[in-house]
Amino acid sequence: MKNLYPKFEGKYTYKASLYLAQIICDVFARIDISGYENVPDGPCIVAANHVSYLDPFSMGFIDEREFSVVARDTLMKNALAKKILTSLNAIPIKRGQSNNLGVFREMLSQIKAGRSIIIFPEGTRSADGSLQRGKAGVGFLALKAGVPILPVRTFGFEDVLPRSGKLGGGVRIDMVIGKPISPAEIDPGRDDPDRAQKAVDAIMQRIGVLQKPRFNQL
Repeated sequence: MKNLYPKFEGKYTYKASLYLAQIICDVFARIDISGYENVPDGPCIVAANHVSYLDPFSMGFIDEREFSVVARDTLMKNALAKKILTSLNAIPIKRGQSNNLGVFREMLSQIKAGRSIIIFPEGTRSADGSLQRGKAGVGFLALKAGVPILPVRTFGFEDVLPRSGKLGGGVRIDMVIGKPISPAEIDPGRDDPDRAQKAVDAIMQRIGVLQKPRFNQL
């Protein structure tokens, strides 16, 4: 267990955005992060549940290195939001499975260059914190990238800047980092017609088994 944020590396705007998110978390909630020892030294795909507007920022708390984050392109229509998300190395992606080939190439290129990618397999925020089914495109990326997939699950962020946009506070947030998953563990085989969907289903299953530390449930 660790209750300290890493000292963020990287460009000033990236660090500033994460420190701002840190302040919001400290003012409106108490955040505890466990499983730091599971973060790989090299590039990985961080796969997390999605419940809050703070999710893209909070995932940056798990390591001092810069991450890139996959974000829905509609979130960047607002100039301020675009500036903030761009500072977090956001890679805009369109809803659905079409017209995103260039995005996947960009993600693979960044992973090959040594940078980890944050992605939310569900594709949209859950209204109540329950897990939704992951999108097949994430399974395709995980199999194609050939790097560890790091499952992360948060509890409580759905009460701080949730889908409704209503700011809440006075809550405990737990962020649990699971053990890395190798692509081979989730690959049903090249001949499987549902290969990508089964791969992301396996990732969501590994996110789903992550639970709050017992002493935080008392």
